[in-house]
Amino acid sequence: MTFRLSLLVGVFCSFVHSEEVHWQPAKTWVFAVGVLRFDDAALATWPEEGRSDADMIRALEKRGVPPEQVIFLKNERATHENIVKKLGPFLRRARPGDTLIFYYAGHGSRDYSDPKRTCTFVTYDTESSWTVTSLFDAVERNFGGREVIYTADCCHSGALVEEVVRRDGRSAALTSAHVSSTSTGNWTFTQCLVRLFEGSPLLDFNGDRQVTFAEAAKHVTEQMAFIEGQHAAQSVSGGFPAGLVMAQTSGPRLPRQGEFIEAESEGKWWKAQVLREREGEVFVTWPGWGREYDQWLPVASTRPFRPKSFPVGSRVQAKWQKKWFDAKVVKVELGLHLVHYEGFPDGDDEWVKIDRLRARP
Repeated sequence: MTFRLSLLVGVFCSFVHSEEVHWQPAKTWVFAVGVLRFDDAALATWPEEGRSDADMIRALEKRGVPPEQVIFLKNERATHENIVKKLGPFLRRARPGDTLIFYYAGHGSRDYSDPKRTCTFVTYDTESSWTVTSLFDAVERNFGGREVIYTADCCHSGALVEEVVRRDGRSAALTSAHVSSTSTGNWTFTQCLVRLFEGSPLLDFNGDRQVTFAEAAKHVTEQMAFIEGQHAAQSVSGGFPAGLVMAQTSGPRLPRQGEFIEAESEGKWWKAQVLREREGEVFVTWPGWGREYDQWLPVASTRPFRPKSFPVGSRVQAKWQKKWFDAKVVKVELGLHLVHYEGFPDGDDEWVKIDRLRARP
């Protein structure tokens, strides 16, 4: 059972008053895998230009993670054999008190024919199978440090979240999608991690000029819901502190900074996010559009973002793989619906946006 975001933030608030703990980059080991090209060309994901996973690695090293404590396997180097060959020896180099950050970007799969719903990261050699459970087994066997932070930007990446809860180690997970959900082909999640390690004020929700893991989880969840229409996932276990301070911010967060709105442009209303403000105006960015379109707008041409939703308990039909299934709305958050598919196990419950729902005939 994953920690709900409100609980994470509550833990954060109580934790920082009792004990101040800061992440230590110099004592951190980073094992990252980014697969944008595969031996099956049909599976290619994002273009090589503008890789946000590379931006994340640069941000980590700029924060003080020693380059010799970073492994970043990309594309052809990210075969299953090479990953396994490098992972164990790399983990064994860590010392007591050290932190491991794991990251994966590419494709994730879930075997719906398997009662255990086994989840797998796709490696460059697509016929191989790198399961989430084998990753955790390798970490438990080889890593002698203090704590692990698991992150992934792919379909079904929430399998990391569920595995963290099942294991006994001091660890946390933050992922782009719920275990039963697919993930969009954009860099939004990884860009949130870049902001985290850079210390962006967008993540400083309480205005103390610090960013905790709990605040990073809140930022990721809100950004993924608003921009991508999908629900991120997070968990902590084994005494991992949700109040762990991950960064000092580069400046104060302004009152409206990060606010989600709708703004009028050329006679139409579009999703937008406030980046800066001044008297009578807001500077906005448009999700899905390049930074060159960011602009100042009069406040009068903006309005609050109010997503439409079905009430909790609604009996609906949900679209999955081009077919409609009878379902029930279990929860509504940030314009997204957690639905239970009738006749299927609870583990297949899924967060969906409203355009995948319709009233049951």
